[in-house]
Amino acid sequence: MTTKERVLAFLEEHKGNNISGAQIASSLGVSRASVWKAVEVLRNEGYPIDAASKKGYCLQNRSDILSKESIFPLLAKDTHIHTIDVYKEVDSTNTVIKQLANAGAPDGVLVVSEHQTAGRGRLGRQFYSPKEGGVYFSVLFRLSYPAEVTTLVTSAAAVAVCRAIRSICGIEAQIKWVNDVYIDGKKVCGILTEASMNFENQTLDYVVVGIGVNVASQEYPSELQSIITALDQHTDRHIDRSLLIATIVNELEVFCKELASRSFLKEYRARSFLLGQTVRVISSAQTYEAKAIEIDDDGHLIVLLDDGTTKVVGSGEVSVRPVG
Repeated sequence: MTTKERVLAFLEEHKGNNISGAQIASSLGVSRASVWKAVEVLRNEGYPIDAASKKGYCLQNRSDILSKESIFPLLAKDTHIHTIDVYKEVDSTNTVIKQLANAGAPDGVLVVSEHQTAGRGRLGRQFYSPKEGGVYFSVLFRLSYPAEVTTLVTSAAAVAVCRAIRSICGIEAQIKWVNDVYIDGKKVCGILTEASMNFENQTLDYVVVGIGVNVASQEYPSELQSIITALDQHTDRHIDRSLLIATIVNELEVFCKELASRSFLKEYRARSFLLGQTVRVISSAQTYEAKAIEIDDDGHLIVLLDDGTTKVVGSGEVSVRPVG
């Protein structure tokens, strides 16, 4: 870790507080001149760092530049995250982390980007990811579970996002099966879970959970204006993006440790706004309307058909949309 990175990590840890250059230098085991040079570089990079005689340096609370130094201190002490890569721009954080996974990266990698040029959703859809408009990140898990649990990982991630939004914004979000989070009828978050299978023992090689949350209002494309929303449209609270990422990851890690217990499904069902509604089920083979009546213990949607029979809808097969 460079001196600049160490100074930034120290300032992030003491964000909003005045810390003398001498104290920083002593804590890091470097010279005061090195601290000064590091601060100047950080300022040139856009970090709002105040400096005052006899008070020292202060990284302002309004600082919202994403970095490994701003995220890591906010993760749980027992986190399995050991590597955080932060980019200004990538095509897709899922694509980046899958490349790392295929190259042998271990469990516990977090990839974050300020902007995605080719963000992806389920069934090949595009996920709009404007610069500094949200948080876009992916987590690599290596879980010893059968492949069918990927739907449960997606469900767990949706609940993790809802809990983080409640904690940081004071907003109760809802879930549209299987992978979208909504506020007041508009999409605020999309989740894309991708997995690689170990065919030798029929278990997962790895799971990548990609999450995109709209934080700041943008000039959305016309086709999206009536569909999506951002957190800042629903709260006056300051939204710290690093804290949002860390809070989601912390919640998701707990759920993944307890995946077999399915402890999160009760909350997932409670937050689902499709249950009891007539939905349109769209697959490559057919499109039909049915009533969404239940989410089973594997995270699948159960729908009631007009003839009184029920059908299990798998997340990898179809798109489900409310009717009306």
